[in-house]
Amino acid sequence: MLLLLPMLLLGGCAKSGGHKAGTREVVDMAGRKMEVPAVIRRVYSTRPGSVVLYAVAPDLMVNRSLWTTAGSEKFMLDSYLKLPFAEGSAEEIIRLRPDVIISYFVINPKTIDEANRLSAKTGIPVFMVDMSMKQYPKAFAAMGDLLGRKTQTDRMTGFVEKYLVPVMARAERIPENQRRRVYYAEGNRGLNTDPSGSFHSEVLDLVGGENVARVNVLAGKGLSAVSMEQLLQWKPEVVLVWTGMGRSLTTYQAIRADPLWAKVPAIQAGRLHQIPYQPFGWFDRPPGTNRIMGAIWLSRLLYPELYPDDLGQVTREYFSIFFHRDLTDAELQEVLHPLADASVPKKKVAQQTLKP
Repeated sequence: MLLLLPMLLLGGCAKSGGHKAGTREVVDMAGRKMEVPAVIRRVYSTRPGSVVLYAVAPDLMVNRSLWTTAGSEKFMLDSYLKLPFAEGSAEEIIRLRPDVIISYFVINPKTIDEANRLSAKTGIPVFMVDMSMKQYPKAFAAMGDLLGRKTQTDRMTGFVEKYLVPVMARAERIPENQRRRVYYAEGNRGLNTDPSGSFHSEVLDLVGGENVARVNVLAGKGLSAVSMEQLLQWKPEVVLVWTGMGRSLTTYQAIRADPLWAKVPAIQAGRLHQIPYQPFGWFDRPPGTNRIMGAIWLSRLLYPELYPDDLGQVTREYFSIFFHRDLTDAELQEVLHPLADASVPKKKVAQQTLKP
């Protein structure tokens, strides 16, 4: 029994007496106990858990709840692309006949109640996984135990411990007066954002950047509206452009063409950066394991003096583990340099690295 304790502390699965034949008792990351089949073969994922489940066990997925960025299908397995798009109703979940539902959200009383109600409606156990980036090792362990994919989740955890954990540790040691002042530009014109404390901007908090936005955190989709006057007062050193427009780069181009934006210090210094977006946005939307590579990319953009290792090699390793895909040289350049898109005038392609 003592051997089971570490697994329970990780939010993982544990066998228990008294359960039905052919089933086992598990404990999710919210501490909820439930019975699941001894061997799980079909898994439904709520939004935004598709990216995480795809990394762990793409062959067990019965749905996808997220679309890839347009043109990014080549990075995904054909079996994934053939899955039905479903993100919600109890009826469609029941039709897909999953053995278990993975609920990937911030765990709090509200989401726990939602998971309980979904399980009651469908008659299918709902296993909650915490979406916080700092919880990734525990989340991966819990999913590996639940789905019998410990070898894969150990690889995922190994990557996080090798590359992401050091980023978090170094970020805590960056003096306040040396933190890069960053604005996260969202919406058609870049005048929507998410402040520190929002899960939409968690990557920026995690790598030790100072989010200059001084607005209230909005629940759900976020996207707090801001004015150009506020932005000029905040004086960001760096502007990061969201990936909500995908390959069209609409927001990036709108910022470059706006004479008011030209007054922002970051734009004047050439520090406007389009966040990579293939096959999913690296920073946010969805807030899945795609953020791992986003944090690594951003840490090296903001603090190149702290991270001299080869970003290309790290990216290759990430895609191999989390997307089951070995990148060609051309594909590596494609995912790392989104401004090389033909829709952006060549004179606007160059991205400057912020110097220490």
